[in-house]
Amino acid sequence: MLRWLFLALLGCASAGSPTMFGEITSPNYPQGYPNNAMKTWNIQVPEGYGIRLYFIHLDVEPSEDCEYDSVQVMIGNETQQVLCGRHSFGSIGFPTEKFYPTTHMKILFTSDFSNQERFTGFAAYYVAADVDECDLNDPCSHFCNNYIGGFFCSCPPEYDLQEDQNTCGVNCSGGLYTNLRGQISSPGYPAPYPENSRCEYKVLLESGYQVILTFKAQDFDIEDSGGGSCLYDSLTIKAKGRKFGPYCGKTPPPRIETASNEVDIEFITDSGGDNEGWKIYYSEDAIPCPTKVFDDYILNPTKDKYVFKDMVTVTCKEGYEIVSGKKRLPSFRATCQGDGTWSNTHLKCEPVNCGDPDSIVNGDVTFTVTTYGANAIYHCKTEYYTLKGDDTYSCSLDGLWRNRNKDSELPKCAAVCGKTSSQQARIYGGEKAKEGFFPWLVRIESSTLGGGSLLSDRWVLTAAHVVEENKHPTLQVGALNYLQATTIQAKKIIIHPDWREDVDNENRKNYNNDIALIQLARRIELDECICPICLPQREETAHPAISEVGYIAGWGKLTKTIKQKQIIIDQPKVLQYTSVPLLDLEACKKNVPNTYTITSNMLCAGGKGHDSCGGDSGGPLMFEDLKNQEYKRLYIAGIVSWGINCGDFGMYTKVQNYVDWIEKTIEEVEAEEKDEEEPEPQKICKKTK
Repeated sequence: MLRWLFLALLGCASAGSPTMFGEITSPNYPQGYPNNAMKTWNIQVPEGYGIRLYFIHLDVEPSEDCEYDSVQVMIGNETQQVLCGRHSFGSIGFPTEKFYPTTHMKILFTSDFSNQERFTGFAAYYVAADVDECDLNDPCSHFCNNYIGGFFCSCPPEYDLQEDQNTCGVNCSGGLYTNLRGQISSPGYPAPYPENSRCEYKVLLESGYQVILTFKAQDFDIEDSGGGSCLYDSLTIKAKGRKFGPYCGKTPPPRIETASNEVDIEFITDSGGDNEGWKIYYSEDAIPCPTKVFDDYILNPTKDKYVFKDMVTVTCKEGYEIVSGKKRLPSFRATCQGDGTWSNTHLKCEPVNCGDPDSIVNGDVTFTVTTYGANAIYHCKTEYYTLKGDDTYSCSLDGLWRNRNKDSELPKCAAVCGKTSSQQARIYGGEKAKEGFFPWLVRIESSTLGGGSLLSDRWVLTAAHVVEENKHPTLQVGALNYLQATTIQAKKIIIHPDWREDVDNENRKNYNNDIALIQLARRIELDECICPICLPQREETAHPAISEVGYIAGWGKLTKTIKQKQIIIDQPKVLQYTSVPLLDLEACKKNVPNTYTITSNMLCAGGKGHDSCGGDSGGPLMFEDLKNQEYKRLYIAGIVSWGINCGDFGMYTKVQNYVDWIEKTIEEVEAEEKDEEEPEPQKICKKTK
């Protein structure tokens, strides 16, 4: 009873954890084993031991190759023994005791469908037996020491047991070299270097210097595995992400410029060989910076080689510039840094770019590229404008578009002034104007009816008394019949500062400085039906001459002569015009009551039934520019101001005396408004096919 309990305990131990010994018997042993039986026993002994297996009984149905019934001894998936037959203990053919150097084993028993002779099976025992690891596979690089259940390795003097607990090596790592020059050699050089070692050395110099490594043939002897692969022993250099080597054999490496102030040297040996080793001579050299910093640059000073701490001034070749954000720099300083790079490499020489040339009012500009040397050509949109200034501008080194005189001020498209189809006939007692006559005439509806003259695409000249009581007059342009004209808006009224506005116009006797400017709310597009009149030239103070014939035009009242009587009729719908001679001012003065003021700011013209009348105030007194040979051009010499009787002579503001005020006023206003966004010019002319 105790024997079966002992065997049961052994079986439990073998099934769960390693045991030192145990017994295995076939099913129903020592009685006949059953048919179709299959049973497996898993044997496990502690680490450091093997399994000694021996049988005490073997009675299994014999067959060729144990095909019917069998006992198999297996290690892993490999079968070590297959047993069958009827053998007495100790007889020939009985399995002998056998040692297996493993901690795990499997016993497999199988029977087929017939056991007629009542074979009784088998009985076997296993015992954990010590394994001599030192004798089995030589696990240690130097000395192996066996003990029951295990082994340990030991090393000769000056060697240390490595982390794998099997290999002996020399502790040769951790060497740090900071001097600018020195020598590094393998352990014990020139004696043979130790085996199974990994030696690491570091050279660390001041930033800005690179480490130079040199070798001598008599100082280099490392075991070579053949074929240059350096599988046995090797020397490797690492610097700044670069790898030199591995090196071995008796041929030393070439001179190495590491391009780094920090170098790691690694020497690895295996378990064999008796080579002498190596010696390295290291020195310093200032780390060079590239001679090429940017494209299209100039360095000052110029050198074949730049090294650590060298400083240069970087400028760009002609046509290029240094751009930093939104700033343009003429030059900058760069320093050769400790890592072999230049400072300020984010700055670059880029082609000078002037950007798109600015547009001009009433003009266009054509260009292809905007870099240094490129040309931009300006021209006016229509024949009713003329270009004032150079037409060609070039992109200059300072990033500005400049003309031939190196000036960056843009040209202007000035209105072609004074162009008219014809100058004939008369106004008071005159005729209706035809298409193309006086295209600068403006009809002004204010507190009173008046006229004005277009000076540009944005300004109208008129009399002060026409607009002084109404700062928002209605302006009509672009047609002879004002009912077909286009209405445009006024933005600003500017009356001459010396005009007296505190006088009742019904009783006014002083019309000195009777002149005003009207700024249009929107530019108008000049065309065949509307263009400006010219101002008189400053130097032509003697013109027009006395008795020179000029022209007046307007929508003012007309007169008719019926039985030698002049009758005033209503204003016409169609523009009227006539010719008038210029009269001597002093002669006119004698025919004017003393209560009226006559000054040198006035002109006198008309007579013999040719005169301006009510509703014509503010309109122009025009004369032909006799100096202009290109085309007949009219200029405004006077502005209809006042008179005594329609049909006699009229008094006109002398525009010649106000040219400076006119031009200065327009220039100041437009300078103040230069940054204002302007709408597209207003189209006035209605072309017909």
